[in-house]
Amino acid sequence: MAPWKFPTNLRPSPRIFLSALLFLASCAHAPSPGSIAGKQPGTAKTSAIASYPVPAMHTKIFSTTLPNGLEVYVVPRPDLPLISFRIGLRAGSAEDPPGKAGTASLAASLLERGTKTHDALSIFRTIDSSGGSLEASAGRDMTTVSGDSLTTETPVLLSLASEMIAAPTFPQAEFDQKKANYIASLIDAESHPGPRGTNLFYRLLFGQGPYGHPSSGTAASVKGITRQDLVDFISVHYRPDHSVLVLAGDLTPSEGLSLAKRYFGKWGPISRTGSPPNRPSSLSPRAGVYLINKPELRQSTVFYGTTGIAREDPSFYNALVFDMVLGATNTSTLNRVIRQKMGLVYYIHTGLDAERYPGPFLVNFQTHAPNTAKVIKAMDSVLDMATKTPPSPEKVEAVKNELIGGFPFLMNTTSKLASLLLVVWSDNLGLTYFTDYPEKVRQVTQASALAAGQKLLRGKTFVTVIVGPQKTLEKTGIKGQPEPPGL
Repeated sequence: MAPWKFPTNLRPSPRIFLSALLFLASCAHAPSPGSIAGKQPGTAKTSAIASYPVPAMHTKIFSTTLPNGLEVYVVPRPDLPLISFRIGLRAGSAEDPPGKAGTASLAASLLERGTKTHDALSIFRTIDSSGGSLEASAGRDMTTVSGDSLTTETPVLLSLASEMIAAPTFPQAEFDQKKANYIASLIDAESHPGPRGTNLFYRLLFGQGPYGHPSSGTAASVKGITRQDLVDFISVHYRPDHSVLVLAGDLTPSEGLSLAKRYFGKWGPISRTGSPPNRPSSLSPRAGVYLINKPELRQSTVFYGTTGIAREDPSFYNALVFDMVLGATNTSTLNRVIRQKMGLVYYIHTGLDAERYPGPFLVNFQTHAPNTAKVIKAMDSVLDMATKTPPSPEKVEAVKNELIGGFPFLMNTTSKLASLLLVVWSDNLGLTYFTDYPEKVRQVTQASALAAGQKLLRGKTFVTVIVGPQKTLEKTGIKGQPEPPGL
């Protein structure tokens, strides 16, 4: 278990980052006719099955909603005797109780450690004997239970998964051990520039908003979490009318619906006190330059950015193309000018982190500490020019071809497709994106990409976090504030 994960859009490898961008780009914005937003349990019967084509994979998504409000997606792919299933719950770290960051993550990590009818050893033996896999984790916007197995073993894992989300017990001994491991990992992460700078950047940008703290929490916040906090959390957030079940692989729509009814049809909210509260999307960023002193380092790691857009924003694809031209690929402008031509950085890239709520638009780079001021000056110049001059038609077309060409590879396995559908559901998007996607990308023009870039960067409040040797940085003229207390 590694509770802290370096955000995909901040990783130094442009190749890895491009894969993440293609995954992000795969989600379009048409609202789903079967969206569960606002739906309450108690529907008289299962809703009619709707279907949505997936041309790239020569199949369809079949969608319905059970009487308890659970939305179900079935994707037949009978080429191999395998089934991948995903359960998504609106129970991510964005819903962590105030002052208890890490609650969602800690709860998810303990789902496999005990239910009302299985202890941890029994759970692991069942998973191992199936030859498949079953695991749970929590990100910003949802908790995910993921299973992959042979078709014949799927009922075994679905039965276990249904217990994990409906009747977890969080044994005290397991809780104590997992909590101690989390705290140790988080303390270790704080000694590294990546997690230390990332966490401060998000706190400065989003404050007490849903993205203002790391999904795994901090050592201080996790220390304050009790077993009862986990029980209280799932009683509010683990509920069928705020969840989805995705079944992809060797099954028919009727078989998928039968499995969903058998193992999840009787699932009801643990608490019936009402829906979870809505969270604010963000608070006002704390503008300025902030220094985290690491005198033992010879390089500096810089995070520079502002609030971005949500995945549903109409300008999303235009902003994505702008981002990829600017700094998200090996051939991007920032890479070409500052890394290849000037030779000043180990890596530099941009990130458009658009999710259920607006994330940041960010530039992240690492350089030899004495070069930091030069890089920031060059970066500012490139960003300024990018908001004044439209990208060339050749660059726009190249990026569009890259997005469209890479799209099928995001769903070329049942496991990938099932995970992708969770993102569509989590961000309140639609199932028509498989057909809409190529057209939405093709509609991006030089002018629309420029307009999206101007919306992202002009008139905005920016936050800069620099992790490195303070004395060296100050000699180059960089002055910044220390990490604010109490954040």
